[in-house]
Amino acid sequence: MVDGWHWLTPPAPAAIALLRAPAHAALSDRSLPEPGRARFAHLCAVDGSIVDEVVITRLADAEIEIACHGGPGIRAAIEQALRGHGLLPMPAAVGTDRWSQLARAAHPAAVQWLLAHDESPPFPALFPTDMLYRVPVVLITGPANAGKSTLLNAWCGHQRALVSDIAGTTRDLIAAQTLVYGWRLRLLDSAGLRAGGDDLERAGQALVAHARRSADLVLYLRPPGDAGGETGDLIVQGKADLADREGLRWSVHGVAGEDAASLLDHLGSMVLERLHLPITSS
Repeated sequence: MVDGWHWLTPPAPAAIALLRAPAHAALSDRSLPEPGRARFAHLCAVDGSIVDEVVITRLADAEIEIACHGGPGIRAAIEQALRGHGLLPMPAAVGTDRWSQLARAAHPAAVQWLLAHDESPPFPALFPTDMLYRVPVVLITGPANAGKSTLLNAWCGHQRALVSDIAGTTRDLIAAQTLVYGWRLRLLDSAGLRAGGDDLERAGQALVAHARRSADLVLYLRPPGDAGGETGDLIVQGKADLADREGLRWSVHGVAGEDAASLLDHLGSMVLERLHLPITSS
């Protein structure tokens, strides 16, 4: 009995993607084909709305294979629809062959690297191989009003976090995902570090401390006049347009000779370097 679904193809954008799922009749606007047969249909959300035009192949009485469009947006919509039907994701069967590695890859860059090398990919000696199959977490921390939410929004390309000049605007951890040279990064925007505050803000500080212990990388955004950060943090000089300082810099307004996009690109490459992830051509 199949009780969950999983992708058979990697997350890199493609024309077609494949997944296996339980033979749940409500997924389709047409009756499911007989075992060994296939048919065109529409994959539907729980409310009956159409999500995508697909080909459904009946593999067995209890299992189907769905061929759908392979863009990241439609994959996300299909995942949401499957969850809406009460179907949960399950890990694909773990194998050591190239196809299994590709199917489990969590990043377009990982897929590109695997395809470019016939044998065991020559990742750097320090490369954490588990990151082929999971998304690393980058915690953005620093003093209140350092510009952490502005950095998160710039990295995501849209306003994911509320931005304000009022210290303490961000109280909870705000998560977002971005793509840097083909590697997915899970970004955590956090409450600003400062003494005092109300009970809610102190609870936010506790969340930051917990997230720091579990993050793959801590990016400490250091505004002018601040000298914080811990050993091992990636220190970034924030609001760099307000002060001429050495080191890795960031400002949404850019700095002399570099616009914000160039600063963000350099920052992304430094994050990958600290995570020991190779930069691909994507």
